[in-house]
Formats: sequence, structure tokens, C-alpha cells
Amino acid sequence: MSRRRTHRTPDLTSLLDVLFILIFASLIRTAALQNAEANQEPPPRPVVATAPPPPPDVAALRERALANFDKQLASRTPLVIRISNQGVIVAVEADGKKLPLDVPLLEHSPDPDIGVAYLGERSAELRVCRVAALHLQAANLDGYLVIVSPAVALSDLPHALHQGLHRDLDRCLTDQRGLATIVDPAALVVP
Repeated sequence: MSRRRTHRTPDLTSLLDVLFILIFASLIRTAALQNAEANQEPPPRPVVATAPPPPPDVAALRERALANFDKQLASRTPLVIRISNQGVIVAVEADGKKLPLDVPLLEHSPDPDIGVAYLGERSAELRVCRVAALHLQAANLDGYLVIVSPAVALSDLPHALHQGLHRDLDRCLTDQRGLATIVDPAALVVP
């Protein structure tokens, strides 16, 4: 007798079971990771070291120095230099006088990378404190507290004007012996 061999088709059930188990395990792992991320506490904030308070004698010296500065600044005559948003000195005010001016502080540059340049970089005669001293007919600005007052917020000024005015603050002391500051109109609180 001969045996007839029958050929059995492979059973795919076990292969499907294994595939289902792998997919199910992957979904559980993904859900667990998402849950861990959602419930994760934010990282601790870095500890910012605060400087210890100065010794009492240093604190007293500091307070006295600030009072001296305040007295020195209060004794200076205010000199206001008004700047338009186009970069033009429109007025100088000092000693109860207001002198209307039309002195540009910016020029168009042929260099396309620059666009607009601050004239005070090219000529000391076109720096705000020097312009004020010339129009006040003063040898220097010793005894003045120079207040540069732009018409618009500092953040709205052209970059060249913003940078040039800040450099002129330092130059005002060395060139004209005046103490200078810029008052941002955005910081002014009008009652």
C-alpha cells in the first residue's frame, strides 16, 4: 500500500497572532511614553545666586555716594535737545530759551549695506552736544545736564540714529564736558 502524502498549506494563524501581539505592545509603549511626557514635571528652575548684601560700612558709603551724585545732577542746568523721528535736531532748550533748529543727524549712504549713516561719526561738529553748544554759544556744556528727547520711542528710531545718539552720550562728556542722557518717551508717565 502506498501512502499518499498530502500537502498541507501552512497555518497563518500563529503568524497573525505574533503580528497582533507586536502591534499591541507597540501601541501600549507609545501610550505609556505619551502619558509620561504629559505628566512630567517641568525641570527645576536654576538657582540664581544673589549677591550677599554689602557690609554696613560699604552700604553707608554707597548711600552717601548716591546722594552726592543726586546733588551734583540737581545742581546742573537742564538742556533739552529735541530730536524728530526722522533724525533731525528740531530744538534746543536751555536757560528758559527755546531755539528752533533744523540740523539733520542722518545721511543716506551710497553703501547699500549701510543705507543710512549717522553724521556724528563723520564729523564732531554734527554730534548732538556740539550742535547744542554752538547754538547756545557756549564754550562747553560744563554745568549742564543734557537731556536728549526723541519724538518717538527709542525702539522706533532708525538703527543708525539710535546707535549714534547712544555713542554721543559718552562723547558729550569727553568732547563738551556735559553729562548726557536719553529719555525714552515710551518710558514717560504722563499724569
